[in-house]
Amino acid sequence: MARSVDPKAGKSETDEKFGDISARLHDLDSRLAAERKQTAKAEKPPVQYQGATDYSKGYRLVSEFVAGVLVGALVGYGLDYVFHTLPLFLIIFLLAGFGAGILNMSRAANRTPPTAEELAKMPKPNDDEDEDK
Repeated sequence: MARSVDPKAGKSETDEKFGDISARLHDLDSRLAAERKQTAKAEKPPVQYQGATDYSKGYRLVSEFVAGVLVGALVGYGLDYVFHTLPLFLIIFLLAGFGAGILNMSRAANRTPPTAEELAKMPKPNDDEDEDK
């Protein structure tokens, strides 16, 4: 279909033929953009599930490691205290705690936050129940 443009009016024959379709399409486009914007806001995870900052991740990893070493040292010292063999179990369980700390730290570092689909399936907290009590 050939389009002829009237140089004075700046309109084409198809604009006159179909009426205000371009205005309706523009209106539809703006409504779709607004709907997409609202959908994107709704899919954003709530603040309580958003990822932690880098500092908090670092502190969590360090605490995982230190906890493993401390538990291993305490168990080893306790066994040495009971059996009166002071350095033997302390060294063994200190090394085992070191290994457990490294393992726990690597597991915590490889944990991924939940996706938007998983967050949508989670039950939403209900604040009304707390107010009734």
